[in-house]
Amino acid sequence: MFNGPPNDSPTYSGEAFSPSHRPQLLMEGKPQGPIVIPVDFSLDSVEAVKQGYNLSLSIKEPIYLLHVIPEVDEKPKKTKRKTVLKKSRKQRDKAADRMAKFLRKNDIAAAFKKDGVKYHISLARGEPLAAILTTAEKVRAGIIIMGCGRNSGPSSNLLGATTERVLRLAQRPVMVVKRPLDMNKNEILGEIQT
Repeated sequence: MFNGPPNDSPTYSGEAFSPSHRPQLLMEGKPQGPIVIPVDFSLDSVEAVKQGYNLSLSIKEPIYLLHVIPEVDEKPKKTKRKTVLKKSRKQRDKAADRMAKFLRKNDIAAAFKKDGVKYHISLARGEPLAAILTTAEKVRAGIIIMGCGRNSGPSSNLLGATTERVLRLAQRPVMVVKRPLDMNKNEILGEIQT
């Protein structure tokens, strides 16, 4: 699920948080309950946050931005618990810093504050599917909004594995969004070529 660049988060080019671009939901009524948005710092995540923001403005529900941190690998049997805990804290701190940078770089926090959109940052450890489903149930989410998580290469037109599994297994409504095609060509070509 960690498809973003290792040291930097991408920036959405354009009116990322314009209330005039309301999401079109294919469901009856409005979702009731918080909006859960898994964030992997990719451009698709920026689009998911944009759609969640717009939806939150209309339904007045808070947003939970969820980032999943992988488990610390404890393979060596002689690894001391203290070392594992230290590595775990370091990963969590790095993820929190990256989330803060993602929010600042894409003007997300400023837009949320300006329009009074309530949001919570949630860092979970483990497997992405389990963390997303658990968080959605725990907060009684009205909807989960995810980027499509496309892979590059021949299967790039398919959904990412986690997105597809959340669609199949979630007990809550799920909206899948993809980034607009008017992105910087270098960013798009860079993804396709890798």
